Amino acid sequence: MNAYGIVIHQNMIQNTVETDVKEAAGLFNTTLVIYVVILGIIPSLLLLKVKLEFGSIKQEIWQKLKLWAIILVSIVALIAPLTADYASFFRNNKNIRQMANPANFIYASISYASASNKSIHVKAIGEDAKLNPKAATHSKPTLFVLVVGETARADHFSINGYNKPTTPLIAQQDIINYRNVFSCGTETAVSVPCMFSNLTRDKYSDKKAKSQEGLLDILKRSGYSVLWRDNNSSCKGTCDRVDYEPMKDLKISAYCNDRECFDNILLHEIDSKISAMNGNKVIVLHPKGSHGPDYYNRYPENMEVFKPVCKVNKLQDCTSEEINNAFDNTIHMTDQFLNNTIEWLKTQSTNYNTAMIYLSDHGESLGENNLYLHGMPYLIAPNEQKHVPFFFWFSRGFEQENSINRQCLSDQTNTEYSHDNLFHTTLGLLNVDTGLYKPELDMTSQCRK
Repeated sequence: MNAYGIVIHQNMIQNTVETDVKEAAGLFNTTLVIYVVILGIIPSLLLLKVKLEFGSIKQEIWQKLKLWAIILVSIVALIAPLTADYASFFRNNKNIRQMANPANFIYASISYASASNKSIHVKAIGEDAKLNPKAATHSKPTLFVLVVGETARADHFSINGYNKPTTPLIAQQDIINYRNVFSCGTETAVSVPCMFSNLTRDKYSDKKAKSQEGLLDILKRSGYSVLWRDNNSSCKGTCDRVDYEPMKDLKISAYCNDRECFDNILLHEIDSKISAMNGNKVIVLHPKGSHGPDYYNRYPENMEVFKPVCKVNKLQDCTSEEINNAFDNTIHMTDQFLNNTIEWLKTQSTNYNTAMIYLSDHGESLGENNLYLHGMPYLIAPNEQKHVPFFFWFSRGFEQENSINRQCLSDQTNTEYSHDNLFHTTLGLLNVDTGLYKPELDMTSQCRK
């Protein structure tokens, strides 16, 4: 809270439970150790030396009652003259409980434990899903890649007007880039399950999402072979019923250093993977992207193009320029990874109709208003944590066989969209018929014959 300006709420407890050792290690530093030692361990040791002497039960109860009476009278005396002001303040600042220690983490932990303590039965949805007649006319099977970006800010992509050349490679690709897209949440544990569900952000809850199938289940039911490749902390339950391949611990020298593997490892031996899959194929790639605060660890040294760089995870000790340079280097690395993915898809276009969507799960605060990282409650989160990059790439064969009007899509690139659109847009592009499909949420429905 002191270092990054975050607040503790139920989703933050969920983030803590669902993270992994490598991701959590990025937050550890000497300042944190000093905090724990001076404010935690030393006071605890001193308390062990205190000898407590208790009176009788009657005396203890009487002492406690007197103490609480004094406290309550004092509270009333202090608040009564300002009741209207306090009522207005708490009514308009309901998130204040998430900033008050120790009530915040106690309340959040109990709320998370209560929600997690209930057994969940996963309900099948979209049981009517099948490929529509349009799919039967295709001359080649479909190979569709969905890249779920991590912590990428739309306003730090040069294709969106950023003043540093962070995305020079994908700028040369024939993409359809959307500049006004917003996330469902401000943390992976919310955004990823939300974007893969048929629940809109205003109807979403963790319990609802975990109690029903999602997009990948429906694609699999309709006949697609589905594979999730992960270089991040997990798929947050969205890939539980499809093939899953963790890549982050492979230790392949071409892609990894002694700390972690870089995102290009997601393309390692991918040819052999798709050759083992049948029919139409969907591959989800989940990179580490721009996850902080140790941004400098997300790319190899030869990809450090913007300098000087913040090379510690205590972001408050770095200048704004150093923090932004480190983050921008992660976007530059993402640009290379996305370009490599598109180039690989081009090599597959002889045998498949190929296409790709890139969409980040959430954004990131880089010190604006003394906020860092992400995970703020959505209602008070700044746009930096919610405004995310999104683009399409289609091969000529995919575009023609699905009767996509590219100019029509290009004309709506400034329209506001959100994670709510991914579920229905994907079903539409992949020719999946189901009663769950809503054409009004399909970004391409007006641009396909």
